[in-house]
Amino acid sequence: MSGEIEPPVFRGVHELLKLVLFLRRRPRFLPRVSEMAVHGDIPLPLIQLAGPETSVHHFLVAFRDELERAEPRTPYVMVDAATAEPAAPEPARREPGAEPQASAEVPEIFLLDRMCRDLQEDRFAERPNRFRRYRLARWLTRRTLAQSGLRDPQSEIVGILREWRGEPTAVQDASQSQPSPQGSTALSTAALTGGFWLVRLGLIKWLGRRSYGIVPEARWFMRRQTYMVPRHSSDFFGFAERLTAGRLTKENENQLHKLLVHAFLEDLRQAYRRRRLSVLPRRRGWRRTAYIPVLIDAAAADNGGVRLMSLINDVRNETGELDPLLVVAGRRDKPVAEGHTAPFAPASNSAYVAWRKDLPVRRQQLAADARFLTIHLNAPLTPPEIANTSGEDADAWADLDLNPGRPSRFARRGVLEVLLVAALVAVVALPAARWADYWQAGCSYLQVKPDAGIAVRLAELAPGDQQCVGYSDNDGQVFGSNERLEAAQREVFRLNAAAVDLHEQQSNRPLISIVYFAGLTHAGTDLETDNAVAEELIGLAIVQRQQYLSVTGQNDPLLRVIIANGGRGMAVADQVTREMLIPLAEKDATVKAVVGLDRTVPQTRRAITDLGRAAVPTIATTLTGSGLADASKFYFQMVSGNPQQAQLIAAYLRHLTDPKVELLTIVRPAPGGQPDDYVDTLVTELTTAVKGVVEAEVIALPGGAALKPCTSPDPRAGGRSRMYFYAGRETGYAAFLQAIKQDCAVETLPRIVADDAVTRLVAQPAFRQQSYVTQMDLDYVALGSLVVLAGRSCPQERIPAAPLATKSRLVEFCAGYFDLIHDDRSELFGKAWAVPSYPGERVGVAYDAANLVITAARQAGPDPWNRAWLAQLFRDQEFAHVGASGRISFAGSRVGADRNIAVLRLPTPANAGEAAGATPHCLFLIGELYGKETATAQAPNGCPTG
Repeated sequence: MSGEIEPPVFRGVHELLKLVLFLRRRPRFLPRVSEMAVHGDIPLPLIQLAGPETSVHHFLVAFRDELERAEPRTPYVMVDAATAEPAAPEPARREPGAEPQASAEVPEIFLLDRMCRDLQEDRFAERPNRFRRYRLARWLTRRTLAQSGLRDPQSEIVGILREWRGEPTAVQDASQSQPSPQGSTALSTAALTGGFWLVRLGLIKWLGRRSYGIVPEARWFMRRQTYMVPRHSSDFFGFAERLTAGRLTKENENQLHKLLVHAFLEDLRQAYRRRRLSVLPRRRGWRRTAYIPVLIDAAAADNGGVRLMSLINDVRNETGELDPLLVVAGRRDKPVAEGHTAPFAPASNSAYVAWRKDLPVRRQQLAADARFLTIHLNAPLTPPEIANTSGEDADAWADLDLNPGRPSRFARRGVLEVLLVAALVAVVALPAARWADYWQAGCSYLQVKPDAGIAVRLAELAPGDQQCVGYSDNDGQVFGSNERLEAAQREVFRLNAAAVDLHEQQSNRPLISIVYFAGLTHAGTDLETDNAVAEELIGLAIVQRQQYLSVTGQNDPLLRVIIANGGRGMAVADQVTREMLIPLAEKDATVKAVVGLDRTVPQTRRAITDLGRAAVPTIATTLTGSGLADASKFYFQMVSGNPQQAQLIAAYLRHLTDPKVELLTIVRPAPGGQPDDYVDTLVTELTTAVKGVVEAEVIALPGGAALKPCTSPDPRAGGRSRMYFYAGRETGYAAFLQAIKQDCAVETLPRIVADDAVTRLVAQPAFRQQSYVTQMDLDYVALGSLVVLAGRSCPQERIPAAPLATKSRLVEFCAGYFDLIHDDRSELFGKAWAVPSYPGERVGVAYDAANLVITAARQAGPDPWNRAWLAQLFRDQEFAHVGASGRISFAGSRVGADRNIAVLRLPTPANAGEAAGATPHCLFLIGELYGKETATAQAPNGCPTG
């Protein structure tokens, strides 16, 4: 091949370079809109350059030099067909006397070998590949199988393939040798020989299945190409034997040459393929933006150059597949009207257009010249002629742009990795961040299975305050962070599991479920809320345990409690109801009612409305706000409401005669923030109820004068007796008491009565031990006073205190309470706080609410029943239930209008050490106690006596 020469200039050189560079540039796979006419790979012609040798030869050499200098250097090949010599053959492994056959050793194959070798050089930006198919086929054509009867042909081809893979042949050679019988007995020799042949047969079959690590190549030779009729062989080993030198005399030589050319082109196709599995992108193929120019100099019919082009033409026609090989050949002889011919180079573009137009028909006809495009070149111009020629031809080589274009950004090295890492980080980071939020909020993020009885999500109640809301029936999700609240939930969940297990064993005992709905979470711990909710859960657990151990009948129901959280202050109670609780009730027929509801706020009112529309009974344990029954016909209230509380205070004021109260100061929180139905309705009802009894005023906290009754007395009092009524939430009660205690001496403390909301706070021993509390009496409204009056002996000795020691339902309650907290299997066992100085009223009210549902279930029997029937039963005139907190009937009122309600006093203890163990006593009580069937003697103040 000649060295670097001056680029030739002739008429039409610009058009010729333009055509070659156009064909060399690989079209985009996904083109821009302006390039829609050409997209994806295109069929490439076999270009023949004819004309003066100086023009043809110098053009090819000059173009080769330009390709060599280009950056990036893309793969190309230039071969001289006139001087090409075969590469030194690799040593063939054959037996003595076996003559190698060289039916594949012809000039066109020498050129193919040279192209394969040059394209693998490590000097291109993107080497095509290792040409595994072509080199395997060439390897086999240079191998010779022995003809000796001592060898198995398949074993020999296995050995050749092992050589191809570069593996040692010791194992194969050993398998082909016969074991020597010397030094062995006949028996051992026979055993060894038999074992050897069994192993040998199994090894060959196993290796045959493995195809010796060349599965892709073997599959292509046998299934994806048709040359040399691969189906004439039983498997790839047989086909490989046919390719060995000794067997090629029986094959069609033209078919063999086409097979080699097809294998070479297939290796290039694989290297340039842009997709995997027809869908997945293949980045290496996307980075190849230029086809491979193959420059063949001095091609003629007698040196293999033209023959090689004819083989490429035939393979392209017969397979119909595209390949990236752009052949530009310089003809040493005059071409025989092959393909489309351009008499002058300037017409090369029009000749290409005509060639593209006729190609579909000519390749369908398998024309021998379908792929050929012949271009005749003019003689080179002299320097004076160059000076006078057009600027395009004169500057063609100077203006040459060999840059094929940059690959897609996504195909460049490192880009996909960065994007993949970013995507993985995003995929991992988002769930990780969400998991962190869930973990921080104590929310179950990963559930074992979808029907695990847990449905939770995060709710942002305030900036930076995310809480876990939803429902759970097992310890996979425990709400809140208070020890007592968590232990109560775990005990409920333990009894849930026990009830389900027993139901599976005794299917005649129906399993019914209730949803306990309250606000269980908030930022940090809140004893004012947590302990009160824990008390209600303990009341439910008592019923669960009693039903589990019930021996009253074979069909006695079992109780399952689902705990639902509406967030602090029930801030998202309506959302949880719509999104979770109603769908739960629709899919779970065992759910019969929702109990609890925690507090009277607008969200709770909307939740009651939505549950009523879904025909789900709601049983409020401590709600007292006015008008709640109007929100739903399925709403029932276990305790007296604000109207009854107002009537209690009015009656109490009339009862107080020594001294007589003449001024009632109602202290409420200052308006603002979220509306509070409970406080608003209580103040309204109380102001109306005391008219005509005492003079009343309403002061909003902090209210200055109201907090300093001793140092700044209200002149309107005029020496008259005065009583303060705290009408607010438990959250402000401690500050209210502390302000009054700081202003007044012990002997001048005014009479103070607090609403029922403060029972959350009064029930806590830690609160009762505060210094300002241990020096005053705490008077407050109690909604479940009869349970509180059961006294210290109820949780500590298993029986109620006198005068209620004979009330059977209260006796059952105290026995169940005692047994629960003293059961060593219980989550409450061994906890110091689990044995209180007296039972909280919330424990008894929740206990009665659960027993209401159990009573209805007993009447319904073991057959399935609709929850709407429960609401109808409650409203029946004859339905009444005597519970631990008194007689319960909804025939006349669904809001507990006839329920007992009292003013209790937690007396000043003898010393601070006894404050935690103090028990309340009754000051005044109105309403029905245990009914006529269990009549209870009452003192003039309405409190039980006897």
